Amino acid sequence: MSLIKHYIKISSRLFLITFILSSYLSSAQVVNDSISTKSLEEVIVTGTKTKRQLSSLPLPAKLISKNEIDEINSSRLKDVLDEQTGIIIVPDFGGGEGIQIQGLDSEYILILIDGLPLIGRQSGTLDLNRIAIGNIEQIEVINGSSSSLYGSEALGGVVNIISSEIKDSLPLNIDYKLASYNTNDINFSTGLITKDGKKFNIFVNSYSTDGYDLDKTDNLNTVDPYNNYTGFIKYSFSKNNFSFFSSARIFDEKQSFKVNENLFGDNNISEWSSNSKLGLKITDNFNIESDIYFTSYNAEEDISSGGIEEEESYFDQFLIKSEVRGIVDFGIQNKFILGLGYLDESLSRNNFYKNNITQSSVNIFAQFEGFTDKNSNYIIGARYDNYNNYKSQISPRIAFRTKIFKDVSLKSSIGKGFKAPDFRQLFFNFTNSTVGYSVVGHNVVIDVISKLTENNQIANLIVPLNEFNQKLKPETSLSLNLGLNYNPSNQLKIEINLFRNDINDLIDYRVIANKINGQNLFSYFNLNKVYTQGVESTFNYRPNEKLNFIIGYQYLEAKDKDIVTSINNGEVFARKSSNSPSFVLQPKDYFGLYNRSKHTFNLKIFLEAKNDLKFNLRSKYRSKYGLFDSNGNDFLDNYDDFVKGYIDLDIAASKKINRSITINFGIDNLLDYTDPSNISNLPGRILYGRFNLKL
Repeated sequence: MSLIKHYIKISSRLFLITFILSSYLSSAQVVNDSISTKSLEEVIVTGTKTKRQLSSLPLPAKLISKNEIDEINSSRLKDVLDEQTGIIIVPDFGGGEGIQIQGLDSEYILILIDGLPLIGRQSGTLDLNRIAIGNIEQIEVINGSSSSLYGSEALGGVVNIISSEIKDSLPLNIDYKLASYNTNDINFSTGLITKDGKKFNIFVNSYSTDGYDLDKTDNLNTVDPYNNYTGFIKYSFSKNNFSFFSSARIFDEKQSFKVNENLFGDNNISEWSSNSKLGLKITDNFNIESDIYFTSYNAEEDISSGGIEEEESYFDQFLIKSEVRGIVDFGIQNKFILGLGYLDESLSRNNFYKNNITQSSVNIFAQFEGFTDKNSNYIIGARYDNYNNYKSQISPRIAFRTKIFKDVSLKSSIGKGFKAPDFRQLFFNFTNSTVGYSVVGHNVVIDVISKLTENNQIANLIVPLNEFNQKLKPETSLSLNLGLNYNPSNQLKIEINLFRNDINDLIDYRVIANKINGQNLFSYFNLNKVYTQGVESTFNYRPNEKLNFIIGYQYLEAKDKDIVTSINNGEVFARKSSNSPSFVLQPKDYFGLYNRSKHTFNLKIFLEAKNDLKFNLRSKYRSKYGLFDSNGNDFLDNYDDFVKGYIDLDIAASKKINRSITINFGIDNLLDYTDPSNISNLPGRILYGRFNLKL
């Protein structure tokens, strides 16, 4: 509680200071204040795959502009997303950082660049540190299921990164940021617009850091030194009824680590993607779009001992995705979209999988966007996915928006989402050489058990093998959102969204056999039913063009339905310590799923002073959460150990020297909060400076 009180005390003082400043600036502004004029409507494409005004989209959505990205001086995608209401950045055990939305983890959130998916989820998490943001025009976030358009991995939401496109020929943008731990972030971009309208964009990023070590008691670094490079090229052309878009992206990262004087190694990641899109306007009311996308992700790790290579592992994934869409306009605002897509992916990984694992699917989707009148509109859509390795899925969605008063809009949506079993859950084949336990994918259990039985390594079967004749089902969800928007003027905007996600057939592992060595053999099953529910709200107040307040809050409950039932039946026991007697657990004592905080709160203040001087303060509070069961009843209750709630406070200032040069200074994690045992992505206080040149 003292941490919360400290946070409220700081926030109240800052609010008082900025309120005084706002009063001064308000009195100083001219009568024709631009903030009072009609602002341009923000346009979003992710929710419908067609251009749609954000204000009329009947879905819970966020749009992060390039201006906001620049003002907070971010280096990677995770820095931007971490400051948004209802979004939590979660580190995984491999050092990557994923995203959590509405209590749903990274493996349920689809990450796109220009509408096409990134790959390389080694443990379900797609590491956001791979994505440089120097060429991002805007970021679009859709909360809740979007499987009706995007299929698997969009069960919990979608993050779509829209790349920048030049507006003038031969621009030059050079950006350099130097931060603590010898972190260097360099961006370079330019482009060309030809006389006939062809546009070329070029972007290059170089990022390097010495890493950091939060625990000095061992020989390991929390994050080892690494460097990476990103290259991005985009070409677009439009003439008469024809348009063409093409892009290519490469990413390369190298990291070295050292356990001791004799044991050391290297991690190398390389990634590339290529995308081409055609658009053809058949009539004034009918367009055809098609795209084809290739992407590859390769990760290699080499470990050497005393100069002799001890172990080598690799992870190679390749994806081909193609899609064709027909879009029909009925009047000005009503649209019908019909699409057909094909996806084929393969994976090779030594030690853990059989070679050349492949998976393919065909999908068809349809969606209608309509207006009943000028104040009410709706979306009705569905998608059918036919995969070769698991049961087919149908994912419908209905959304509706209406103005119930002049300045108040109501949004509601309901949709079914799904998450396909990944290669790990289907084909994993791993045995820990030290301890002796094994983890086997659902589709290879029969073959693996048969071989182990022949070699007299199985003591007894707990689950009959005939249960593995059935295909593993995709995880499915029913996602409901109910939102209220109050926007009386350009100065004030309030958004409130209630959400509920019910997930069935959650894939988890269980013991299926005991081995002769006394260890267990695990495999994956459709077991649990869980839900997440809560409310997220955003208060945006802009008293004048110089000052902007943004306050966000999320309350979250995330629980396992089977555990709730067992507790209500009095079947679950707990103890306050290892020496205390056990007692029947009460429903109020069940905390919920791991790594979920009930409360998150963020505050952002942007202030523009005189002489092109800008300041901003951003802070985020995350309440306590649990990472593991510490009292032996296999779930998280109030008597387990928790990670304490904490505050992350950032400040920044920028000064525009002239039309071309801007300098920035800032401090991230001003309060220097660290928790080495539980939080690996908070390295302590970070100081930085940034130089930007635009010609």
